[in-house]
Amino acid sequence: MTWGPDNVRKWSTLALLAIMGTALTAATDPGFVAMISQKGLDFACQQGVVELQKELQAISVPDFSGVFKIKHLGKGSYEFYSMAVDGFHIPNPEIEMLPSDGLRLSIKDASIKINGRWTSRKNFLKASGNFDLRIQGVSISADLMLGSDSSGHITTICSNCDSHIDSVRIKISGSMLGWLIQLFHRKIETSLKNIIYKKICKIVRNSVSSKLQPYLKTLPVVYRVDDVTSIDYRLVAPLTTTNQFLEGQLKGEFFWRGHQGPLPIHPPVMRFVPNSDYMVCMGISDYFFNTAVFAYQESGTLKITLGDPSVSVDGRFQLNTDFLKTFLPKVAKKFPSMGVQLLISVPSSTHLSIRPSGLSFNPKLEIQAFVVLPNASLVPLFVLGMVRRKTNASLEVDAKENRLVGEMKLGSRLLLELKESKFGPFKVEYLEDVINYIVSTLVLPKINERLRRGFPLPLPAGIQFSDFTFYPYQNFLLLEADLHLI
Repeated sequence: MTWGPDNVRKWSTLALLAIMGTALTAATDPGFVAMISQKGLDFACQQGVVELQKELQAISVPDFSGVFKIKHLGKGSYEFYSMAVDGFHIPNPEIEMLPSDGLRLSIKDASIKINGRWTSRKNFLKASGNFDLRIQGVSISADLMLGSDSSGHITTICSNCDSHIDSVRIKISGSMLGWLIQLFHRKIETSLKNIIYKKICKIVRNSVSSKLQPYLKTLPVVYRVDDVTSIDYRLVAPLTTTNQFLEGQLKGEFFWRGHQGPLPIHPPVMRFVPNSDYMVCMGISDYFFNTAVFAYQESGTLKITLGDPSVSVDGRFQLNTDFLKTFLPKVAKKFPSMGVQLLISVPSSTHLSIRPSGLSFNPKLEIQAFVVLPNASLVPLFVLGMVRRKTNASLEVDAKENRLVGEMKLGSRLLLELKESKFGPFKVEYLEDVINYIVSTLVLPKINERLRRGFPLPLPAGIQFSDFTFYPYQNFLLLEADLHLI
């Protein structure tokens, strides 16, 4: 089912899309798998080469001079100066996956246009003018090796760079004596060819080390979700490549920022065949979702306290001791017309299951009731729990920009059971309407408000989904998507 820049950013997309995470950990199974197709790498390549082209167009060509000797005319001198690159055309850049942990950028049939001024002297004769230099058949091959440092940040180096120039042609204008320069054009063309040749790979390497690498260090390996939780997207295994995909196995684990330790749950095995028609494919396991529940439960966030002012429906009932007299007359008699407070919490982590039919779980709630005395102290009354296997809920998942969003829905009424009472047993059915109303109108909207804000997915800055499709499988959710720049 289908639901619905700066310069450095574009250039860095090339490596950012390829890694989707950073440092290695001791875990063996991922909670999150990110796969980049050749289509995705081609998209990154186009964006990166746009910025590399700007770097190459800024090549600084130094002035150079020399002497010439012509039979019967003797010696003279020449100088070329004020040279500037007027264009660096890159027609068809390509990127491919290396069999280890890197990428190879290949540029063929590029061309460079350089213009400038020239001067020639022979005895008392002096000539000057303009020139145009055409450099054809420029090829560049650069290997980008990806890794991580001790702090867990992405590292990338240009491990190898080669360039080649097929031909250089110079055109002299501006003086009738320009033919003098043409007589030794091969020497001039060779000199300029050597200058450009040496600078190309130097610029490529410098662009990687001085711009791309510092930018990669700004990408966090841990994404802050809110004031309570973060998501750990570190790699749990080295990157692997095939002919069509680059795969990163990520930890994909929520954790409470007040404590991060071993969890009582483990990631399932995810097996799927990625679709090369999309730029990225992401396998999101039920471990990812269940660690979120565990983190919020462990932090004490999954609690809602409700009192009399917040609960009333057209005068049908008020949350006070007068309302309880029907089934707890002792309470109403001992604490007449006093407020009642309800603490709704999740006593233990709820396990969410992903199956081909969708995402579902059996919610676990505990409702504790207290009398609120005039001095604000609380007197415990009773504890209600949910009847197991009698209530189910579902989670609908969507993507918005670069975040995973959702909406929770209850599939049936909450059925309750009395777990403890300080004032004797009573029929729980009397309270089920009230609790179901509170959950549907107060608790569930608060949960969905948080789910609509979403949780960040491991995408680089400046990238968003353009088209995406979700498929539920056994124990994981598959997201297939294309990307676009923002």
